[in-house]
Amino acid sequence: MLWRKSWWETRLGLLAFMGVLLLFAAWRQPWGDAALTQWISSLQERAPNWGEDSRRLLPLLSSYQGYVWLFWFKLMLLLMWSSFAIAMGVTLVAASCPWMAGGYGAAGLFTYSLPVSRRRVLLTHVAFVAVELVVVALVPSLMFPIVSRLIGGEVTFGSTVVYALLLSLGGMVFPAFSFLLTAVFNNQWIVLTIGIAVVFAMFFPLRIAGEFPWWNVYHVMSGETYFRYGKIPWLGLLASLAVSASMIIAAVRIYERRDF
Repeated sequence: MLWRKSWWETRLGLLAFMGVLLLFAAWRQPWGDAALTQWISSLQERAPNWGEDSRRLLPLLSSYQGYVWLFWFKLMLLLMWSSFAIAMGVTLVAASCPWMAGGYGAAGLFTYSLPVSRRRVLLTHVAFVAVELVVVALVPSLMFPIVSRLIGGEVTFGSTVVYALLLSLGGMVFPAFSFLLTAVFNNQWIVLTIGIAVVFAMFFPLRIAGEFPWWNVYHVMSGETYFRYGKIPWLGLLASLAVSASMIIAAVRIYERRDF
C-alpha cells in the first residue's frame, strides 16, 4: 500500500519530466554523418580557447560517443536531472507529513493512523523516489545507443547504463538534501529556492571540456573519470551515497521527534 501511495503522489511529475527528457534526447540526436562532421568542426574552432588539459580530450570528443557524453551526460541531463531531483525531494515530505499544506493533510493523517511506523512511511517513499530518479536518468539515455546502432555510431548500451547510474546514484545527494531542508524549514518553496540555487551554483562557471573540481558532486555524476580513463570513481560514488544516507537519516529522525 505504501508503494502504491508513493506512486500516486509522484506519478504526474515523473511522467511529465520523463516526457520532456525524451523530447530533448530526440532533439539532441546527431542524425547522420553531416551532423557529426559539423560537431567536429565546432570543436576544432573552440579548441584554441581551451586549456591544455581540455585540448587533450579533443580526440575523444570528436566522435559520436564524445558528443553524447558532453552534451547529454555532462551538460543537459546533468542540470535537468538535478533540478528534478530537488523537486522530487520535496515530495518525500509533502507526501508523508500531515501538517504540509496543499491537500496532503488528510492523506498524511490517514497514513499515520495505520499500524506502520513513521520511519517506515518515510523510508518507503525515499526508496520509491530513488528508483524513479534512476529510471528518469536511464530511459531517455537509452535512445542514444538505439539511434547509434541505426546510423553506425559507437555508443554502447553498457557505457550508457554506466553513465546513467553514475549520474543518478551519485546525484542522490540532491533529493536527500531537499528532504533534509524540508525537515528543517517545513516550507516547500524555501526548499525549492535553496535547492535550485545550489544546483546552478555548483554547475557554473560552465565547463565545456574542463573537469569539474574533485569535490564537486558533478565530477562523479558526469562520469568524467569513466569517459577519460575508463574507470568508475568508486570512492566518490560511495562518498556521495554515504552523505545522502546521512542526510536522509537525519531528516527521518527530525520527523520522528516532531509532534503532529
